[in-house]
Amino acid sequence: MIFKEGKIELNRIFEEVSNLKGKDKLIKISEFFLNTPYKKNSISIEAEKKRQITVYFEGVDCMTFLEYLEALRLSRDFYSFISHLTIIRYFESNINFLNRRHFFSQWDTISTVENITQKIADCLCERKIKILNKKDQEKKWIDSLPLMTKKIIYIPSNEIFKVIDKLNSVYYCGFFTSKEGLDVSHVGLVIKREKEIILRHASSLKGKVVDDDFMEYVKKKKGVIIYKPLFENG
Repeated sequence: MIFKEGKIELNRIFEEVSNLKGKDKLIKISEFFLNTPYKKNSISIEAEKKRQITVYFEGVDCMTFLEYLEALRLSRDFYSFISHLTIIRYFESNINFLNRRHFFSQWDTISTVENITQKIADCLCERKIKILNKKDQEKKWIDSLPLMTKKIIYIPSNEIFKVIDKLNSVYYCGFFTSKEGLDVSHVGLVIKREKEIILRHASSLKGKVVDDDFMEYVKKKKGVIIYKPLFENG
């Protein structure tokens, strides 16, 4: 295992969220990551070849940020965190580069979250058939990874205001991209609080985990895919 804790102290997280549940627990966990530096490609491929998992809190990219959040909110200690992270990051918990969930839409196969995109905005949704990992006629985004055909359902950005009242908690959000071979260009955590909607995300532009106005941010994107964390109390 590669484990670099940085300023994110796991024991402190578990201690401070021990009495919290549901969305309050997830939001509190996400606060610990604010200002954490952005770091691309923090998962060690060499470690994966040895079937070892990487936990790198010294820097996160947008996807590892969400992976850590989902694993932490399900966990009570270090060992359960590692177990949940393995389930979330890899198909069938098989630690291997080719078994990693490289695309956000592959979260459809994670049992602790639900893709609610179509449920909240069925008649407004757009549907696109994508060949994931196909960069162009000759190249792949990831050379060793096979091509995968998948239907991507998303809410166009100019329609999101019509369903925003249906978002009343905390959600994982992917921003749909028209680029060939990719499903989303970015992911983050959406937090609904009374009159404000926050996008908490690992921003490559700002170089760290920050909060932005979700409605302003989404205007610059094609659309969104929404996953709801499944809580015991709904």
